[in-house]
Amino acid sequence: MYDFNQGQAAGADANNELLKIWIARYLPDLGSISSYVRHHAEERLRGAISESSRSATTQKLRQHLASDCAHAATDTHQLLVATGNHIDTWQLKNLSTYIQTLYATLIDCYEQSFIFSPTLEYLHTIDCETERLAAAGSVIPKFENLLLTIGPILRELKAVYFSSINRHLLGFMTTQIHFTCQHIVSHLDLDERLWLGPYLRLLDELICIPWQHICAVMTAAEGGSEVVALVKRMLPQMSAISALTYQKALQTYPSHTSSQGRIQSAGVQRSSLRDLSMFQAYIWLCMLEGDVAIIEKRLLPICLQVFPITKVSWELVIFAIQTILEITQSQLNTSERELFETQAETIKNLFWQATPKGEQIMCLQGPPLQARVSSAGNISYTWHSN
Repeated sequence: MYDFNQGQAAGADANNELLKIWIARYLPDLGSISSYVRHHAEERLRGAISESSRSATTQKLRQHLASDCAHAATDTHQLLVATGNHIDTWQLKNLSTYIQTLYATLIDCYEQSFIFSPTLEYLHTIDCETERLAAAGSVIPKFENLLLTIGPILRELKAVYFSSINRHLLGFMTTQIHFTCQHIVSHLDLDERLWLGPYLRLLDELICIPWQHICAVMTAAEGGSEVVALVKRMLPQMSAISALTYQKALQTYPSHTSSQGRIQSAGVQRSSLRDLSMFQAYIWLCMLEGDVAIIEKRLLPICLQVFPITKVSWELVIFAIQTILEITQSQLNTSERELFETQAETIKNLFWQATPKGEQIMCLQGPPLQARVSSAGNISYTWHSN
């Protein structure tokens, strides 16, 4: 695994289980295709990632990349100006140059070596979680090589905003990356989105989700620790918990509109699911470190910079945090809940106390959450009105 902070490869053998959980987030979404269609479209799916097809895709993207990055920078700058924030023109240009280089490198990597090709061997079994982890395991060597390639550029990009005294630069960077990704996706057909989408999602999440930090802390921690066991059990649930939280937000705030559009839109859904996973990653990092300092120093500043720029209500942010904590607690046994509850209450209070001036927060008390366990052991949730 690549450690961006240390700039060196860490031992993969000690991290294989964690790497599988991490990589499984980025496997091509073959499960969204019915097994019938997968069977009849197998030749087409394989053809879409042939060398010639990848070359055609990347050639198309390179033609638009400079304008995509420029449009994303303009869109982001307009959001900043609209919220009364300003960034030095030189800093914006410097940051945008790194972002364009980062995407250009990612596109080159996709053309030169498709890292998810081993997953084709699991094309008809990928719906099973065991098979998904097996597929993720087959990707580890190429995944690490990809991280080693883009890692130096990411370090340079992060150095730009860490060295800046302008606290809005981080908000600009994360928003521009998100907008650039949206522009790139607009040029892709369905098959191209299936195969290139994981690369784009990985880059998006490397910026804001501390996966490497989690892996490093868990590797260094006591292997038999109850906290480590809890985090290892819950990390694979991140996507499901994000989806459930998003669904409850839809029910509770159906009229919410940000600068990206209505909460029901596909673009808002994608960014919301990413942010909800980011929240969970930081929560588990707090559990591993036994301290909420990482949220206070890293997550809260990101949220306070990005969400006002994109006109996301702070009440919705608090609602999301509370809902994640509630869903998570519903899955814990008594001893696990005792470990979790103290940190959870502190985290919730941090977000309440950080409420931007002038924004009023209504009393957030949703309907009770009820869990059901299927015969297969899968957990599903429903919220019932009183």
